[in-house]
Amino acid sequence: MRKHLLWLLCLALPAGAQDWLALTLYPGGDLYQAAHLQQLVGATQNLWTLQDGAGRTPIRSLDSLASTNAIAVQGDDVRFRRLIETRELSPAGLQTLAGLVEQHPLLGPRLVTATHDATHFWLRLAHPYSEAEQAELLRRYASQLAADFGGQCRVQPDATGALQGLSLSEWQMQAEGAQPEPVATLQQLERSTAALREQSLQAYSAADILIYLKRVLNGEASLPASRDEVAQLYLIAESLRSRDLQDLARPDLQRLNLVALGRGQIAAPSIAGYRIEGTATWSSSPTSYLTVDCR
Repeated sequence: MRKHLLWLLCLALPAGAQDWLALTLYPGGDLYQAAHLQQLVGATQNLWTLQDGAGRTPIRSLDSLASTNAIAVQGDDVRFRRLIETRELSPAGLQTLAGLVEQHPLLGPRLVTATHDATHFWLRLAHPYSEAEQAELLRRYASQLAADFGGQCRVQPDATGALQGLSLSEWQMQAEGAQPEPVATLQQLERSTAALREQSLQAYSAADILIYLKRVLNGEASLPASRDEVAQLYLIAESLRSRDLQDLARPDLQRLNLVALGRGQIAAPSIAGYRIEGTATWSSSPTSYLTVDCR
């Protein structure tokens, strides 16, 4: 029955449909310059103003350097901060930002190129669109970003940027039992994520967030060792107003999400006691990916 429903769902999706649109912005020179990042904040906010032909906001989320928050150490404090704090764009602040992007498991190559000359935007679509409609939306988003970032910017006609040839996949996994044992489940999740990482540029799951959170809090880069410690880390993440952990795994671990960015076909993850409930995908093409070049 479930396979039949999934088959019907696939028939209902427009041909060529993808779950994200992607843009790469080359600002000119090193990305980590105060002027670039200040421009980036306003230009990113303006992307939310675009509407489709039905008067709807086409996207339900936007992942970019200027729209992302992350848990980070600030002096002696741990807080949930915007990646780009416009009041902290001194040389030291820029260095802190670059370090956070490199160290945080959800950031890195998904948002910034290895050479720091470009940044990526991931626009998650809120509605089903045909391939032609997606192409038109993509063109409009790219044109708006180019206009808002600077008069010298131009939209490249083909998918020729740093994400060319790449694909992004997100797997939603559902527990088949009543109450997964958290420590063993997280160990499985960590192994499954590591297997994805071996065949991709970047892969992450809730296991990575928990390890990162423990390292930020007390310097231990390890998974929680007990059910109580798992619950405590979820409470800490909630107190910091971070949704990253909850978005990747429910506190009871009934639902898990794994994400991978890579080149070519990436094998779907497998975790004992879980089934794949859904998959969201993106692959670079002229209708799903454009470059805005301001160099």
